[in-house]
Amino acid sequence: MDKFLGKGISIGVVFKFLIYNSAWIISLAIPMAVLIAVLMSFGRLSSDNEITAFKASGISLEKLMAPAIMFGVLVFLIITPFNLWILPEMNHNVRKLSLEISRNRPDVEFNEQLLNNLADKIIYVGDRRSNTSFDDIIIFDKSQKNHTTIISDYGSFESLQDGIIINLINGSIHESISSSEYRKTYFDNYKIAIPFDQIEYNRTNNLIRQERELNFQALVNKIRLYTNKNTDVKNDIGMNLIKIDSLENKLSYMESNKNTDLLLQNKLKKQISNTKSIYSRNEKLFTNYLKKINIYSVELHKKFSIPIACFVFILLGVPLGIMSKNKNMSVSISISIIFFIIYWAFLILGEDFADRGILNPAISMWAPNIFLGFIAYYLYKLVSKENLTFKIDFKILKYIKMKPKQ
Repeated sequence: MDKFLGKGISIGVVFKFLIYNSAWIISLAIPMAVLIAVLMSFGRLSSDNEITAFKASGISLEKLMAPAIMFGVLVFLIITPFNLWILPEMNHNVRKLSLEISRNRPDVEFNEQLLNNLADKIIYVGDRRSNTSFDDIIIFDKSQKNHTTIISDYGSFESLQDGIIINLINGSIHESISSSEYRKTYFDNYKIAIPFDQIEYNRTNNLIRQERELNFQALVNKIRLYTNKNTDVKNDIGMNLIKIDSLENKLSYMESNKNTDLLLQNKLKKQISNTKSIYSRNEKLFTNYLKKINIYSVELHKKFSIPIACFVFILLGVPLGIMSKNKNMSVSISISIIFFIIYWAFLILGEDFADRGILNPAISMWAPNIFLGFIAYYLYKLVSKENLTFKIDFKILKYIKMKPKQ
């Protein structure tokens, strides 16, 4: 909100940006909301002794959980298509809209009273003067061989079709020509042109869809594409090794034979060197393709593991709600946040490890569900067999006054 409000951008654009950006929040918030709902429901039943009454009537815990499971199925059927098709499109729309805003209004990318990087320049801007202009602009130009610094009282940023123009008013250009020569040039008006190709506002490069912007079918196609490429490269690596071994044996035989032509030996050495270069290049390609496969596989598994987390949170929320015997919403939210932080931490670490090739993508994305699933199963066994409960009380502790020693 701070990036757009008060900068002359229309409310419609800001509202559209918020709607697009809410997609990933919805995807993660729904499983958490399910956990809160289940905790509150079964906490209320437990605090009113309804669970005991149900058990006394012969209704098992499994039957009590059936409506919650059916609710989980309904949520799963809604959130899964959302994650597979709607979420990627909205993520892509966020980036498209951000790019358009940056191209049309480059000033929104500049943070006031901070250093900002733009291409080969470091730009400091003071307080915002108007929608597109700032006071006290200082530019450190790294593209020049001489140490060049441009200082102006104020300036503005204007977007053109193929770049942006920085209009500087009332300032000076400071150049260090050599260790003993310094030049200072004053100006009333000075313009600096920066093409979009030199900065991140290039529409062609930025509109290529990233992994979070690909739907289910596109992810499958990407994984299949890089898997086939990796298979071909792997076969080439095997052929390279065989060829290198054969050439080296042949060279060894020639070197042991004194009558062999030296020109032929040099030619053979060159072939070995070229084959080793191809082998090295193929190894890099293999590693790069494998990394791409992991990245797309992580995203594909995540699109299913997050909806399945709804069932895990239901299985976790039922015993937790019964054991807590608390119908307070704040308590349910507090417990939910603790477990969701655990889930989110597993998800982030798993994604990072899978992208780096440390963990298998499937294991990394399903590990949070498996871990919390074991906890849910353990708590469920405690509640169903031993009927254990614990009481959560957030009342302020009273201070105990100690008597003075005799």
